[in-house]
This record gives sequence, structure tokens and C-alpha cells, in this order.
Amino acid sequence: MGIGIYRSIKDILKYIIPHLKEEKVLRLSDTTIHLRISGDGRNVGRKIKHVMLTTVLYPGTEKYNTLEFILNPFLNELRSLKENGLEAAGILWNFELYFSSDWKFLAICLGLNGPTSNYFCPWCSCSKHQHGDLSKDWRIEKNMEQIATRYKDVNGHIHPPLIDMIAIDHIIFDELHVFLRITDRLWELVLAEIKERDLFNDLTREVIVKEMQRLKVSFCFWENKESHNWEYTSLMGDDKEKVLRFFNLKLLFRPSQAQLI
Repeated sequence: MGIGIYRSIKDILKYIIPHLKEEKVLRLSDTTIHLRISGDGRNVGRKIKHVMLTTVLYPGTEKYNTLEFILNPFLNELRSLKENGLEAAGILWNFELYFSSDWKFLAICLGLNGPTSNYFCPWCSCSKHQHGDLSKDWRIEKNMEQIATRYKDVNGHIHPPLIDMIAIDHIIFDELHVFLRITDRLWELVLAEIKERDLFNDLTREVIVKEMQRLKVSFCFWENKESHNWEYTSLMGDDKEKVLRFFNLKLLFRPSQAQLI
């Protein structure tokens, strides 16, 4: 494993299952354990990146070939849990597996070309030119067996899925990632609307900064010396929620438009 770190998921489960059984979190009347797996990448410096999973940590980047190699022991254990279960505390436990991550990490684990490719959806064949078509009833139409055995025949897939032991309908996005990205996009659209009206000036920027101060959110604008574009503070989770809920858009737009936004 080089300088990466891996802990056997079976060893962890054998350690915690007796305690969960004693605390009556697990009951003898239901021997199925619902186990969620999650993973993500993280920047720990300008040049240092880590990838974090529940039982795996390695320094590196989120790439298919790297994950395929690093996660091999972990994935084999997941397959064993799914197919054979695990005996612990004198009971044979069955497992229902779930997977949760952001779109980028999920795309890699499913062997997709990428979250911004033409066919981007983990569940259906919607293309990026169709995702705004609300007349279509997009449903889960892919299945893991199809992707695992004939991935080249499935639009958007360029590698076999790494998490082939987890059903497509057991794969979900992490709500935090979705909320943060949607909030980022909404704030970008607010600024884009101001710029389109040619009102992105010193006065408007001052109004925005003062409103952020009222919300006790640390925020500022600055001009990039090379590109001469205006950049601004990237908001953290709690601050994003404050801005989304309490920012007074009537300071920037007509009341009717502010209400619409």
C-alpha cells in the first residue's frame, strides 16, 4: 500500500457489532446491517492532496487508475460482505450496501467519463443538452450488472465500475455537497445579474460587503492584478446558509425581482 493507510472493514465490524448488539442498535429480529460507504478528496495544501474514505487514507489525487489499485483490498471485502455476510457476536449478519459522495468522486467510482461530460448522470442516459428539459420523466434506467459487464455499451462509461457490488438505486449524493454547490451557483447568478445590468461598481460592492458584515460573514472583493477580474471570498458552509436565508436582495434589485430571486 506504500504510504497509504488501510484498515480491514471486517475487523472494524467485528469490533463494533458486539457493542451495537449490546446497545440494542442491532437486533436479533433483523440480521441485516445497512452499511453506507463514502469517499472524497481533500486539499491539505497548495501541492498536497489526500483522498479520504471510511477505512482508507492515501496521499494522491482522485483518478480511476489510482483508486482501482488502492481500493482493491477494500472492494474485495465489500464484495465478500455482500455475497457471504459476516459472522460476529455469534450471528451471521447480512449487508445492504450504500454509497454516498460528491459527483466527481462518484463519477470516478462508476467509471464515468466525468461529471461534466456529455453523458454525466449516474442513473440515466440524460445528456447535458437535455438536463433542462422538464417535459421528460427521467427515471433510474441503468443497472449495475449492465454497467459492470458491458460498460462500453452504456453512454458515458469508459471504465468498469469500482463499486459493482452496490446497486444503482443504493447510490446517493451527499446532501452537504449538493447544498454547497447549489448555493455557490445561486450566488454566482446574483453577481452575474448585477454585471449584466452594468451595475457591478464600487458602490454595489460596498453595499454587498456591508450587508455581509450585518450578517457577520467575513467577505470582501479584490481585483486580480493579472486578469483584472474581480474575485471574492469563498464562503464556508454556515456562512452560505446565512447568505441564502437572510441576505437582503432588495438592496440590489427591485422588490419584485428580489422576491422572485
